Formats: sequence, C-alpha cells, structure tokens
Amino acid sequence: MERNSVPDILIIDDVVLNGQLLIGMIKRMGYEGRAATTASQAFELIREKMPQLILLDVSMPDMDGYQICEVLKANPATRQIPVIFVSAEEDISSKVKAFEVGGVDFLKKPVEYMEVNVRVNTYLKMFKMQQQLEENNRRLNRIISEQSVMFEEEQKRLLRAIAKLAEGSEFVGMSRHIDNISANSRLLAQALNFTDKYENKISGTFVETIEIASSVHDIGKITISNEILNKPGALTPHERAIVNTHSEKGEELLKAAYPDIEKNQFIKMAAEVIRYHHENWDGSGYPEGLSGESIPLSARIVRIVDSYDCILGERCYKAAQDKSVALDIMKEGSGKQYDPYLLDVFFKIERQLKKD
Repeated sequence: MERNSVPDILIIDDVVLNGQLLIGMIKRMGYEGRAATTASQAFELIREKMPQLILLDVSMPDMDGYQICEVLKANPATRQIPVIFVSAEEDISSKVKAFEVGGVDFLKKPVEYMEVNVRVNTYLKMFKMQQQLEENNRRLNRIISEQSVMFEEEQKRLLRAIAKLAEGSEFVGMSRHIDNISANSRLLAQALNFTDKYENKISGTFVETIEIASSVHDIGKITISNEILNKPGALTPHERAIVNTHSEKGEELLKAAYPDIEKNQFIKMAAEVIRYHHENWDGSGYPEGLSGESIPLSARIVRIVDSYDCILGERCYKAAQDKSVALDIMKEGSGKQYDPYLLDVFFKIERQLKKD
C-alpha cells in the first residue's frame, strides 16, 4: 500500500451525492479524496492506497459502518487510521457504539464545511504525530538492538580476554584445552536439543553463551601459585585444598568485573560455570557439594567435557591417556561425577568432539 505526501481521505457512503459533497470539501482543504459506496469497494481502495483518514457512514448496504470499523481496527495495517463517523442518526446510543468500535469522532448529517474542516485537520495532525512517534520508536528500538549486540560482543571479547589470562597459569597446551572446552561445550549443548528430555529447551542464546562462558571455567587458577599448579606428582591435602579454592576465587574475580551479575544472563552463566564445574552428580564435589539437577546445566555440561579433555591431555602430574581408557574412566563416573543423561549424549557425539 503506498502512502502519499498529500493526505488522502477516504469517504465511505452508499449515497453517491454525499460522497461527492465530502470530496468537494476535502479538495477545498487541499487534500485528496476518494469515495466508496460499499464495504468491498472501500477495502479495495484501501489496498490500492492507504488513506490517512476515513469518513464513514453508518448505514451501508453490505456491512454497516460499525462492522467496517471493527474490521479496520482488527487489521494491524489499518488499525491506526482515524475513523470519523458521519451519520444522520443522532441518538446517543449510535454515538456510543461508534466510539466503542474505534471511531474517533461523530459528525451529524448534513455536515457543514467549517466543522468538517476543523475535525479533519485535527485528526490528520494527530495521525501524523502518531506516525512520527511510531517511527521514532522504531528508530530507538533499532538503536537499542544495535547497542545490545555491541554490548554482547564486548562481553564476549572480555571473557575471551579473561580466558587468555589462564592460558599460562597451569600447563603448556592450556590454550588448546580452553579451545577444546569451548567447542565441545557448544557441541554437547546443541546435541541436547535433539533429545527427548531437552528437546526445544536449549535456546540458541544458551548455545552461544556456553561456548564463551565455558572458556573461563578455570580462571580462578590465576590466584593459585605456579609452584602448586605445576607440581609433578600428587598434591598434599593442604595443596589440594588450595587448588580447590579456584572455583570460588574465579567467581569472585568475575563478580569484581561485573557487580550486577544477576542482571546479566550472559555473565551469570559464566559465573555458574566457574563456581560449579567441579560439583559432582552424587554430591561429592566442591565448593558446595551440590547434587543432581541442583547443579546448573551449564556447569554439568562443562564438568563432562573438561574431565574428558583433561584425561586425554598430558599434565605435569600425569601422562596422556588413550581415548579408550578415557572413555572407560568417564563411564565409571556416570551417576557419580557426571550427570548420567548428559553423559549418554556425550558418548553419542564423542567422535565429533574437538581433541587438538
């Protein structure tokens, strides 16, 4: 439907003479006027060109004016067009019904030019202001949307930068480990969406977020001395207790950067992953000893892919394990360290996992 710079006014009246009279008035005001004598003809003229105002008679042959107005107000494309009823009826019930169906005003026949002029110009100005307001709102929404995307990208860049801090804190190959966890967390999250339990419950936002959030899972280890992190052989109970603090300390680091973490779902997931990725399904993990589905889903996902990658990789305190050995170890942890449902899905997609 095209719009014209000169306001276009549609008159809907089954009496041709009435329509011609109103068109003459409209043109005298400097506007364009068209007339329809039936509802079907009126709708066709609206499809051809969208009017800025409608003058509508109540008594019509196929649909009365009230019904026509209801149709217009039910259609999002025509809902905002002001409708002025023009009728020979003058009882209060007719006026009330006109306003109930969405009319903005009511003129009694026979109409006078000065009255029509005032009413038409008033509602044309209001309609123009409304269009300008809607356009401003659309522009504002576009700006907000663009800024939201930019803000999210900034968050992702910051989390990637934070993840980089941990690359040199523990072992050679930490960068590959982080890349693997990021890619595999995303893959497992995507796979869950094709299962009976999680079908259509894993949003695209969740997948995108866990890919980045998982990369900072061990950021807290930058607070642990390299002497402990790179110690060959077994740690003492005291040293192990120190290492175990990395999940809480990592969350503290993130909260220091983002004080309003609860208001930001993107950063909130990163905090969940950092704090809870060492919780075990049976409640034997740390720092809180959570169990089962009380552990956030994001952390349960990272728990699995992190463990698998660590078993496969070489560390200062252990040799790398073959894939078959790693899978056996993971199976042993089903229902203990790992969510058994997620682990079953993990086994199905294991060949697709990143293992660089």
